[in-house]
Amino acid sequence: MKTDVIGVRLPVEQVAKLQKMANSRGMKVSDLVREMVNQGIDGAKNAEDTSKQLLAKFQELEANLLGGQTWLADVVITQMRAVAAARYLAQIAADNSDEVINYLANQKPLDPKIKEKWQAKRAEEEARQGEQWIKRAMEIANQEPVQT
Repeated sequence: MKTDVIGVRLPVEQVAKLQKMANSRGMKVSDLVREMVNQGIDGAKNAEDTSKQLLAKFQELEANLLGGQTWLADVVITQMRAVAAARYLAQIAADNSDEVINYLANQKPLDPKIKEKWQAKRAEEEARQGEQWIKRAMEIANQEPVQT
């Protein structure tokens, strides 16, 4: 293998440390420095490879997170549709129940003013319960995570 000479200026303290290290290993200072330079070059190559691998893993993780977000958004939208449909059907059932119960009790259709009052009371109760659930959800969201 063809070689070349490189001159390097170092502080006296560093040269003394290199000499001490070389002596403790039974080597010449030049051999120790050569070994250190080779290890540094090899380490730089390995670090570059490791950096590329880490970057690829981060990109894979990012893609997985984006996919997870998309999947979660689809789940939430599906659940919101189901809740909206259930709420609509519950409202129709409640209105029809009001009509049937009133007719069975009074043998006449439900008075529109009474129907309007019942619907308003139902809307107030719905809003009150909704606020309670939102408050509870916020309490849960603000709890400190349990550490294991």
